[in-house]
Amino acid sequence: MKKAEFKQPSALFFSFVAFFIIAFCGGYWTQSTNKSIVNQQQSLLSGISRTQASVLERRLSSAFTSAQILAYEVEQNGGSGEWFPNYANKLIESIGGIENLQLAPDGVISDIYPLKGNENAIGFNVISTPGFKEEAMLSVKNHQMFVIGPVALVQGGVAVISRAPIFLHKGTQRELFWGFASAVIYLDNLLEATQLKQLESEGYQYSLSRKHAATKEIIVLSDSVTPLSDIQASTNLILPVGTWTLRISRALDTQLKQRKITGYAISFAVAFLLSLALYAILIQPLKLRKLVKEKTAELQELAYKDPLTGLPNRRFLQDSLPKTLHNNQRRKRISAFIYFDLDNFKRINDTIGHDVGDQVLVIVGDRLNKLKAMSDLVVRLGGDEFGILLGDIGDEKQASEQANRILESIRTPIKMDSREYILSTSLGIAMIPEHGYDLVTIMQNADMALYQAKLKGKNQYAFYTEKMKISTHNLIKAEEDLTLALQRNEFEMYYQPQFNIRTNHVFGAEALIRWNHPEKGVIFPNDFIPLAESTGKIVELGYWVLESSIAYLAKRKQEGRPDILLHINLASEQLSDPHFVALVQELLGKYQVPAHLIGFEITETSILEDIHLARYLLQTLKDMGICIAIDDFGTGYSSLSQLKNLPVDLLKIDRSFVMDLENDPDDRKIVEAIIAMAHKLNIKVLAEGVETREQWKMLAAFQCDFGQGYYVSKAVTADEFNQGSPIIHKD
Repeated sequence: MKKAEFKQPSALFFSFVAFFIIAFCGGYWTQSTNKSIVNQQQSLLSGISRTQASVLERRLSSAFTSAQILAYEVEQNGGSGEWFPNYANKLIESIGGIENLQLAPDGVISDIYPLKGNENAIGFNVISTPGFKEEAMLSVKNHQMFVIGPVALVQGGVAVISRAPIFLHKGTQRELFWGFASAVIYLDNLLEATQLKQLESEGYQYSLSRKHAATKEIIVLSDSVTPLSDIQASTNLILPVGTWTLRISRALDTQLKQRKITGYAISFAVAFLLSLALYAILIQPLKLRKLVKEKTAELQELAYKDPLTGLPNRRFLQDSLPKTLHNNQRRKRISAFIYFDLDNFKRINDTIGHDVGDQVLVIVGDRLNKLKAMSDLVVRLGGDEFGILLGDIGDEKQASEQANRILESIRTPIKMDSREYILSTSLGIAMIPEHGYDLVTIMQNADMALYQAKLKGKNQYAFYTEKMKISTHNLIKAEEDLTLALQRNEFEMYYQPQFNIRTNHVFGAEALIRWNHPEKGVIFPNDFIPLAESTGKIVELGYWVLESSIAYLAKRKQEGRPDILLHINLASEQLSDPHFVALVQELLGKYQVPAHLIGFEITETSILEDIHLARYLLQTLKDMGICIAIDDFGTGYSSLSQLKNLPVDLLKIDRSFVMDLENDPDDRKIVEAIIAMAHKLNIKVLAEGVETREQWKMLAAFQCDFGQGYYVSKAVTADEFNQGSPIIHKD
C-alpha cells in the first residue's frame, strides 16, 4: 500500500490552520493568565485591606469612645470640671492612642489635658468656626457624636477630632445643652500604628476617607502620594461616628501590559515555529523516516548501555558473550570473568546520599575502564555490582594480577567536595571454559567465589573451586533448616544460674538457646548463631528468645515462684532496630512482667559498631528499669574508660580470664584490676566460667559481686532450673 504524502499546497494550508489555532490558544492563555494574576492580586489586596482596617478600627473606636465616656462623666458631675485632669489622665493611659482630651462648655474650649503644647487651643469656638459649624449644629440636634478632620490644629499638627455633645438633665424637660467633650488623635500617630506607610514604600497605594455628616461629601483623611489604581480592594470601618472606608490598591498596568505583549509575541513565535515544523514534516516524509531510523538506533544503543556510568550493561554482556566465547574457543584462548561489588557501599547511600553514591559509581567505572585491555570488557551489572570479562589471558596468574590491580585501584581514596572516601571491593573469579561456558553458570560460579572472598574478610579475591559449590549447597541447606526450625519451633531455652559470691544465693540466670535438630540432635549456639547472622535470621531468632524468656518469667510468677533477674543476649542487629524498644515494652505489657526482672547482655563489639546509637538505646532501656550488662568483657577493643559514659549496670568478665585464675598471676591481676575499676564506676561485676571452689574464693577475695559457671550448674532446662537446689561448696 502506497504511503500518503502531502504535496506543497496541502501542506501549506494545514500549516496556516495550525498557525492560527496555536496563535489563538496562546492569546487566550495570555488573557487567562493576566486575569488570574488580577484575581490573585484582588484577593491579596482584600486581605491586606481587612488587616489594616481592623487595626484602624480598634484604635479609632477606642479613641472616639473616650469622648463619649468624658461626656458621660460631665453629665454625672452636673457640668463641673474639677475632676477633669485626673480623670483625663487615667482615660488616656487606659485607652491609649489619644493625643489629648478637651472640654468645650457652650462650644468654647476651656480645658485640655495635657495642656502643655496645646495652650493655643484654649478659647477656640467649636460652633462658630466655619467648616465645623454645620456638623456641630447637626450633632447637637441629633444628640450624636461627630468627627472632624483632617484638620490643622491651632496648636500645630494635623488631627482627627471626635466631639460628643453633652446635655445636662438628659431625657427630662429641663434638658440643657452644656457643650462638647472632644478626643484628639494625631493622624500621623494613627497611621504609624498600621503598615500603610510601609505598604506604600513597597508599591501599594491607599486612601482613608469618610463622609461629611452634613453634606455627605467624601473627605480623604489620608492617602498615598500615588493615586489609587484600578485593581483595588476596600474595607469599611464601623465606628461610633459612622462608616469610614479604607482602600488599598497596587498598580499592575505596566506589568500586565508587558505580560500581554510578551505572551502575544511568544504565542505568535511558537505558532510560527510549530507551523513551520509541521510544514517541514508534511513535505519531507523521507527525512522523517530517516530521523526515526536514527532515533531507533540510539534507543538500541541505550538498551545496551548503563545510563549512569556509560559502561555496557548486563543485557549487552548476555547478548555478546556467546559470540565472544565462540571466537575464543575457535582460537583456543583462555578467558576469565571477574564478578565484584563495593564493600559496604550501601552505607554511603544511606548516610551521605544517593547523589554522592552515584558519583562514586561513575568514578569507579572510569577507573575500571582505564584498567582493561583491548580484548577485555567492563560491564555494570546493576547497583554497585560490576563485571570484567578478561578476553585473552594465559593462566590464573594473569587473572590474579588483574584482580590485584582492581583492588589497588578501588582502594585509591576518592576526593569529592573536600571529603575523602575510602572504598574496598571483594572479587570472585571464574575461569572460562574451566568453570563454565554459558553466562548463567559463569556468573553463578563467580558469585560463589565472591561470597567466599567476603567470608575471608573482604578486600580480596577468590577463585571458584568445586568445594565452593559443595559448601554453598551445604550453606543453602543449613539456611533452609534454620528457616524451618523457626517455623516448627525446634528451639528451646536453657537457663544457667547466676549467683551472689558473698551470700551463696542464686539471684538470676542467663537465658541460652538450644536447637533440637531432628537429625543432628542438640546444636549449641556457637554452631548456628553465625549462620543466623549471615542470613539475617538473627533478628527473628533474637525476638523469639526475648518473648520466650519473658513468657518464662510470667509463668514463674503464675506458679508462685520467687522473682529472678533473667539476662538475655542481644545481637548487634537488634541494637540497630528502631522498633526494638517498642517491642520490649509491648512484650512486658503483654505478659505483665516488671522491667526490672530482665537484663540485656551486649558484647563490646556490638556497642562499638555504633557507640552513639548504642548509648541512646541502652539509656532508654535502663530508664525503663532494665539491667544493662556488658558480656565477654576484656575480649574486645574497648576499655573501662570507654564504658564510663555508657549506662552499664553489670560487667561480665570473660571466662578466658577466670579459667586460669589459680595458675596465671597475670589473669589474677587483670581480674582484680577490672573489679576494682568497675566498682569505682559503680558497676557490679560478674565472673563467667567459675568451675572450682578455689576460683570462687579468689573472686570473693577480689570483692567480685557475682559468678556464673559449672561449679554451681551448667545451663539447664526450665524444669530443672525451677527445682532450684541450694549451692553446696566442695571444700
